Amino acid sequence: MKEVASGCIPWRRMKNGTVEVLMVLRTGGYWEFPKGKQEKGETDGETALRELKEETNLKGELSTEHPISLKYSFSRNGVKVDKQVKFFMCEVGLKSKVSIEKKEVTDYIWLPVEDIEQKATYPQVKEAAREACKRLSV
Repeated sequence: MKEVASGCIPWRRMKNGTVEVLMVLRTGGYWEFPKGKQEKGETDGETALRELKEETNLKGELSTEHPISLKYSFSRNGVKVDKQVKFFMCEVGLKSKVSIEKKEVTDYIWLPVEDIEQKATYPQVKEAAREACKRLSV
């Protein structure tokens, strides 16, 4: 089975110049970035922005150039799933307010960019976090 998903790595620059990145805690108990499955007719970027809005109520400025692309496999109910995910860097306003969608997300945290890899639960999310750190010049 194949799945295609897109997501955002939401970030903001604080007044002191530091960069913070938003991570969400899924109902399954793991930390990652807002993402979800692509709906018919959507572009990768449209999916990423829709998922950001649905899961966090945030809007942002999406950088569609050079998304962070990941491919990995896992088993769901005994069925092998080959998943492809594209994460886009997405700058959000400093005063943006997060409001989580409780069906899929139970909590959120803004972290200094250098701490996101450690917070990420799964190896593929850690990989995306490492790349985000590079892109945000940390």
